Amino acid sequence: MHMAAGEAAICLLTVMKVNIDRGIITVLGVFLVLIAALYGAYALLRGTDLAMPTLFQPASGTRLLMSMEGFRFVETENGRVSWRMIAGNADLYENKEAQLKNVEITFVAPDNREARLLGEVATLDTDTGDVSIRRGAREVRIVTSEGYLLTTNSLFWRADQRMVRTADPFKLLGSELYLEGQGLSGNADMLTIEVDKHVKAVLQE
Repeated sequence: MHMAAGEAAICLLTVMKVNIDRGIITVLGVFLVLIAALYGAYALLRGTDLAMPTLFQPASGTRLLMSMEGFRFVETENGRVSWRMIAGNADLYENKEAQLKNVEITFVAPDNREARLLGEVATLDTDTGDVSIRRGAREVRIVTSEGYLLTTNSLFWRADQRMVRTADPFKLLGSELYLEGQGLSGNADMLTIEVDKHVKAVLQE
């Protein structure tokens, strides 16, 4: 059978149109299947907390800037050293916090009386000078030049007020006094203190 050139062109265009239509239908079909799959996944996982792989999570915590041995920190008042700190080890972080080990803080009064605070683990705010001290193998201790010894599990030093504070049980021993209780606040030299509760005092001769 012979076909004129015009008829052949029309047939070719018809075949191309059919093929294009089939291609469009195929693409639309795939697209609709994909939408259905995504919606199904959404319906299935809706309300579920998904954990991001560790590889893609941001680093947690505060960045360590420096570790050192023999850390020293000094606070002055009107040109006079009011207290100084030494620590065996220190880790300094970008949030101006220092994690300390084997800490000794010496408080110096204007009349040169001294009190030493000793602890194994501490956190220092390098902006304010405030220090939180916690017990390790041994209790936190304050030893004064008047002969007082305070022992407890933790102490907080408020630098701007020159006050120590603990909410834990404590014992205070002096040459003429034994005192115990729970919760204490006062001056570092232990000459002025306030006890929260469960107070027991014994005068010694």
